[in-house]
Amino acid sequence: MAFICHFTSFAQCPITGSTSSCVGATAYVYVDSTTCAGGTWSSSNPYVASVGTTGGTYGSYTGISGGTAIISYTLSGITTTLAVTIYPSPASISGATTVCDGSTIVLTDATPGGTWSSSISSYATVGASTGVVTGVHRGNAYIYYTVPGGCYSSVMVTVTSSFDSSADTILGHTYVCPGSVDTLTCGTPGGTWSSSVTGIATVSSGGLVVGMATGVAYISYTVTGACGTASIELPVTVNPTVSAGYLSGTGYTNVGGTFTLADYLATGTGTWTNPHPDIATISSSGLVYGVSPGLDSIGYVVTGCGTTTDTAFAPVTINALNGISGYVIMDTPFYGYITVWLIKFNPSTDSLVAIDSQSAYIFGTSRNYYSFAGLGSTDSFRVKAAISVDSMSGSTGYVPTYHDSAYHWNTCNVINFVSGASDTGENIYMNRGIATSGPGFIGGSVLSGADKGTSGGVPVVGMLVYVYNSTTGRELQHTKTDASGNYMFSNLPVGATYYIYPEAINYVTTIYPDINLTSTTPGMTVADFKQHTVSKTITPILEGVNNVSSSASTIGVYPNPTSGKVSLIWNEAITEKATVSVCDMTGRTMMQQTMEMKSGAGSMQMDLCSLEGGLYIISVKSGTINYNSTINLSK
Repeated sequence: MAFICHFTSFAQCPITGSTSSCVGATAYVYVDSTTCAGGTWSSSNPYVASVGTTGGTYGSYTGISGGTAIISYTLSGITTTLAVTIYPSPASISGATTVCDGSTIVLTDATPGGTWSSSISSYATVGASTGVVTGVHRGNAYIYYTVPGGCYSSVMVTVTSSFDSSADTILGHTYVCPGSVDTLTCGTPGGTWSSSVTGIATVSSGGLVVGMATGVAYISYTVTGACGTASIELPVTVNPTVSAGYLSGTGYTNVGGTFTLADYLATGTGTWTNPHPDIATISSSGLVYGVSPGLDSIGYVVTGCGTTTDTAFAPVTINALNGISGYVIMDTPFYGYITVWLIKFNPSTDSLVAIDSQSAYIFGTSRNYYSFAGLGSTDSFRVKAAISVDSMSGSTGYVPTYHDSAYHWNTCNVINFVSGASDTGENIYMNRGIATSGPGFIGGSVLSGADKGTSGGVPVVGMLVYVYNSTTGRELQHTKTDASGNYMFSNLPVGATYYIYPEAINYVTTIYPDINLTSTTPGMTVADFKQHTVSKTITPILEGVNNVSSSASTIGVYPNPTSGKVSLIWNEAITEKATVSVCDMTGRTMMQQTMEMKSGAGSMQMDLCSLEGGLYIISVKSGTINYNSTINLSK
């Protein structure tokens, strides 16, 4: 016996399309045209839904009366079906179909429970439950009444106006000069003109506007028609007489340089213009940039009454640089003094010499232009920028920086200048320090001597010393050495590595490297430097961390400065007794005691409140330790 698999045919001819419609409306259904061609459509109840076509893969049915019916598609004896629902349509809408703009009419429908809506609410609106239509704008809109199930009736409502056209407007200029006239027109005839402020502008019966005084007046056009009286209006500005004022500014710069022009006493907003952008350009804010040597005339053009313009001019001279120029670019806006040096290296003395400098006060910007013009000979130079210490905010300023972003002169980019050239764009980038807090501290001294490398010497007073993070390169703090050549940094985070760098323009400085502060060793007080006056170098004196003789032991004192109490901390390899002494700067012993330093990490607090404010030396002596640190007692 042979079997025919009807399930495959059934699955290939499902009916898709609309499953509902309204009485009197036609809906569409279909089957796959590739695999299901050749079938016929039928309805289970043609008094509810009658099919419009009996063949083809696309079918339709029309709603006859409310109810449900089964739409079928039969192919090769296999029938697929789709249940459809026919919803009753509402009755026809009754009421007037014309309304004036700004007026209302009422529409009704005998079928209850429906909702009103408008096709274009900018022309006509309708209350959703009331059927009250309000004319908004001249034109046509369809009003719909929709009952549950989605069936609806509609009617087109025409909105009329006293004006001849829905787009009727007042035509003419929106400005006029004092004492001058302009003519306004409107497409709808028979109207009357009026002005809201006749002291500013008057208008005649023919639409002739006369400017009387500076200001704004609304000119109205009023007509009376089938929909009553209506008005449209146009704001008219009476502009003042134009004046571009005068320009003020430096008026000259070098190639690559800038200066700012400003306009004063202009009676309107203007725009900058220049006839020779190959010589100088100007931004919308008045910043002039020198492009090439020559003369230019920068203008500020102001448009006032009507198309009348006035222009203020400023002569601009762009000089050949024959030198080096660029910008000092800071990563945050700055207020204060900045100095830029032009530096040459003297190989015979192995030192730097600043041959020129310039200073300027920065008003909250992050860029400052510098230039060194008229350099007479071909040579190699370096440029360096620094912020005045008195201009720094708090204890975190900008690290003195060489071109283009080096902290040390022997690693910076050298500028090889050719006589007669304009070497522009030699920028110096400066990073601002970051304020810190923490238990860490680093101190030391800078002493001056010859080239013997000894730890003694003459204190170097007032030298800037910087501490910065070795990973980020950001300055954290800066200070000056005191009368004894000592310096101290506190409030440093632990768990980081730091560099110490004394700053002297004509000395080659070697940083004090890799000072690693930890929670067990938060302090370093012997980051000392030697300033060699013959070789013009500054080098660190590497004596081991905290002067501790045993490489397995560390010791430190913090906070420093202190207002009275300090903590002596250690990490010892062995347990031993030590003598702790506090001496003044003349060597007198002010306090002394013996303590037991147990192996491992430990600490002891000392009370210095009985001493007067000033600098003291705290020393710790034992069989393996010889520690000395300067402490600043601040009261």
